[in-house]
Amino acid sequence: MIKSKPFTHKLRTKFLLYFLAILFFILIIRIFSLQIIQSRFYRKLAEKNILKIVLLPQNRGEILDRNGLIIAGNTPDYILKIYPYLLKNSEEIVHNLSNISFIPEREILEKLEDAKSFYCPVVLKKHLTVSEVANVIENISDLPGVNVERRPIRDYRFGMSTSHLIGCTGEITEYELENNPDLKKGDIIGKSGIEKMYDSYLRGRPGVEYIEVDAKGREKGIFEHMKTIDPEPGAEIQLTINIDLQQLADSLMSDYSVGSVVAINPQTGEVLLLFSKPGFDPNILVKGISFEGLQKMVFMENSSFWNRATMSIYPPGSIFKIIVAAVAFEEGLINRNSRMRVCKGSLRIGNRIFNCWKRHGSLNTHKAIVQSCDVFFYQVGMKLGFSNLEKGVKKLRVFDKTYIDLPEEKKGFFPDLSWYKKRFNISAPTSGMIANLSIGQGEVLVTPLKTCSFFSGLANYGNVMTPHVVMKIQDVSGNVLYQAETKESKLPLSKKTITFLRKAMLGVVNEKGGTGVWARIENIKVAGKTGTAENPHGEDHAWFVAFAPFEKPEICIVVMVENAGHGGNVAAPIAREIIKRALQPY
Repeated sequence: MIKSKPFTHKLRTKFLLYFLAILFFILIIRIFSLQIIQSRFYRKLAEKNILKIVLLPQNRGEILDRNGLIIAGNTPDYILKIYPYLLKNSEEIVHNLSNISFIPEREILEKLEDAKSFYCPVVLKKHLTVSEVANVIENISDLPGVNVERRPIRDYRFGMSTSHLIGCTGEITEYELENNPDLKKGDIIGKSGIEKMYDSYLRGRPGVEYIEVDAKGREKGIFEHMKTIDPEPGAEIQLTINIDLQQLADSLMSDYSVGSVVAINPQTGEVLLLFSKPGFDPNILVKGISFEGLQKMVFMENSSFWNRATMSIYPPGSIFKIIVAAVAFEEGLINRNSRMRVCKGSLRIGNRIFNCWKRHGSLNTHKAIVQSCDVFFYQVGMKLGFSNLEKGVKKLRVFDKTYIDLPEEKKGFFPDLSWYKKRFNISAPTSGMIANLSIGQGEVLVTPLKTCSFFSGLANYGNVMTPHVVMKIQDVSGNVLYQAETKESKLPLSKKTITFLRKAMLGVVNEKGGTGVWARIENIKVAGKTGTAENPHGEDHAWFVAFAPFEKPEICIVVMVENAGHGGNVAAPIAREIIKRALQPY
């Protein structure tokens, strides 16, 4: 048997010495190469040439609708820059540049003086026209240190109709820089909407190019000894939105100044449409807007930047009767055939008269919903009492956020006893206050988005799918980085209650005397509920919520038009046309 020779301490020492000797030999060869063989090259580079480091801008990721149509893409833009450390005869260059670009010399000099770093390029002008670019390029040999650089900027193909949903981009501010140390001044980031929510996916990474420049600041070409880093484009985002429905909503709302439309697929939670008016043109913001113009957009009475679908809270009016009926059903206080005191067009409560919109006579619960009788629901609310009403509506989570994948969302409001104590110094709301709440007036406030989400759950037999606007995100190689997952919760309602409410909503649109007859569609069963919410500041707000087809709903829609009048006359026809387009696209 042959025994292996042990690896002794002496052998280990000898091995280490050999290894160090080889490393030292390689180092000597490298130094000899740099100092002797390539010395002339590097001396020349050091004495006569300078490297210009140019950032190569990346394309921001595209945003597509559910059918692959581009909603937000990119278009080329040109920027005039000057590199201070490359200016050898700054006065002459600044004078020549001013004559060519029509930028005053004083303005150019001020920007050079304000530069934070001698080695960073200074932006003199953005968004150059084709003629301005041609003029500078023609004279570039006489302008060492000056460059026209191309970069992509956002191109929003559908302008105002998608402005609140998609949002907009802009240059990062000093405040934003403090919270994003990985970014730098001049970077473009998402400011609102999808652009903000998914900015880290959309942004991508810039590349770097090293250009050899001679002693006079003239470019000699790419510096071959330093590898160019290619820019990395942002990821592509495909939305659940149908841009055809989005544009249709915009068209149907053309006669009205303010409002919103939301549509959701009840089976998946996919948001098919999310529209708010007035909108803004994000393309104007991309290229810059005057301070006065921005003030007008932000601070006008009906602000263009305010997403009314997700951020505005309104009294829901009569659509809230469905929720009150649900609570009363679950409490066992009413059933389908329950009747209250006859509606004679009004009801005295205490020393006040509470009106109904018409004289309905004697109605059961089903007919009271179909014909939207206020007097009936005044009595249901008072029979429930405030404690049961508050507990019931909060259990249904009508006033919570949906947690949609958008950065701007508000929750609704329903008062509690402490609110009444603080506001009116009373221990509990009066009967009149309860009656008012029961028809969706007074202090009860909801958002259009949450309203649509709740009724989507009712349409889907009690199964509530969390609404979302992003379907998937993938990189330029097609690798899926994010895929939407369905998140489900249950409405805390019995099957019996859900069945009754769905049939009552079907009656609103299809039965004689129903307030939603303007939403009828031939060969499609539509269920809905109208709402007309009183507005102390002007005309009533018009609401309509609907879903279809009745048996297996594919769309639930909420239309809310501010200061427009009756929900059945104004909002229902808008919903009808959108449902028709969604279910009968050809």
